[in-house]
Amino acid sequence: MMKFQNVHFWNFALRILAGGLLRVLLLLVSTGELIAAANDITKAQSDAENFSRVLGRSLELNQGNEIFGMSIEGVSATYLHNQGLLLELRTPLAKSRNTLNLASIGSRLSENSGIGNPFTEFALRNEFPIAGAEPRVEIDDVAQGLTSSTMVERLYDGLTIRMTSIEYSMVVQTALRQASTAIQSMRELDVFSDSDAPDIQNEISDLRDQLSNNVEIFGSIEQRAGSGSLDGVDLIAETDAAIASMESLKIYSISFAKNLMMQSAEAEKDYNARWETDLKAFEMQMYSGLCEHVGLLLSFSDSEYLTLQVLGVSKDANGLIRDKFHTLRLAEIRRCAAGEIDVEGMSSSAVRYTNSSNLRSW
Repeated sequence: MMKFQNVHFWNFALRILAGGLLRVLLLLVSTGELIAAANDITKAQSDAENFSRVLGRSLELNQGNEIFGMSIEGVSATYLHNQGLLLELRTPLAKSRNTLNLASIGSRLSENSGIGNPFTEFALRNEFPIAGAEPRVEIDDVAQGLTSSTMVERLYDGLTIRMTSIEYSMVVQTALRQASTAIQSMRELDVFSDSDAPDIQNEISDLRDQLSNNVEIFGSIEQRAGSGSLDGVDLIAETDAAIASMESLKIYSISFAKNLMMQSAEAEKDYNARWETDLKAFEMQMYSGLCEHVGLLLSFSDSEYLTLQVLGVSKDANGLIRDKFHTLRLAEIRRCAAGEIDVEGMSSSAVRYTNSSNLRSW
C-alpha cells in the first residue's frame, strides 16, 4: 500500500515538473518572439525614417521653415505594422492650391453678385418724362382732371427721386465691388502688376467720388422739391440731368467691372493650367524617387503597401481642399527598381483617391 502511494506521488510530481517546464519554455519562446517582433518594428521604423529623409531631399522638400521652426515642407513617415508605410508629403503645391482656391472663391462671389436693377418693377411704374418734353397725359389722369403741373409733381416727388438715387447707387456700388474683387483675385494669383495697381485703384476711387457727388445732387433736388423751391420745368430739367449723369456712370462702371472680371477669369484659367502641369511633374518626380530609393526599405516585404498622402493638392465635390493619396504595392516599386517596368508602368498600378473624411486618423 505504501509502495503504491509513493508511485502515485512521484507520478504527480513529475506531471507538475513537466507542466512547469513547459510553461517556462513557452514563456521563453513567447518572450523571444516578442523581442524579435519589437526588433523588426524598430528596424522598419528606422528604414521608414531614413527612406522619408532621402525622398524628401530628392524632391527638394526640406527647404523652408515656418515661425517657431515648424517645417512647412517635407516628408513624414508612419509605419503601419504588417501593412506598410504611410508617407505624408508637405509641398509648395498645397500653398499654390490654396491661393488658387481663394482666387476662385473671389471670382464666384463676383459672378454671383450680378449687376442688375433691384428696382426694375418700381422703375417701370414710375417713368420719368424725357427732358424737354411735356409729361405724358394718361387716360386716368384726364379722368381725374389732373393738370400738367400736378403730373410733374407726382412723377418727380421726393420718394421717386430718392428711390432712383438708391437704385443707381446700388448698381454702381455692385460694379465697383466686383472690380475690387477681380483686382484682389489677380493679386492672389500674383499676375497683377504692381505698377498697374495705383492707376486702377485711383480710377475706382474716382468712380466712387462721382457716385457720391451724384447722390448729393439727387439729395439737393429732393430737398428743394420738398420745400417747394423747385418745381415745374426746373425740377424736370435738374432731375433728368442727374439721371443722365447717373446713367453714364452706371454704364461705365459696369463695363469697367466686366473687363476686370474677364481678366481675372483668364488669369485664374492660366494659373490653374500651370498648377496642374506642376502637379503632374511633381507626381512623376515622386514616383521616380520611389523607384530610385525603394532599396532603403529592406525590412519591408513585397506584400506590404506604400501610401503617399500629398497634403492639400485636391478638392472634393464641394470645392473644399483635400489631400490626395497614392497607394502602391512595394512589389511593384521593386519591379521598377529592378528594371522590369518603367516609372510610367509603376505609376499606372497606383490607386489614387482624394479623402472625403479625416483619413489622418489612421
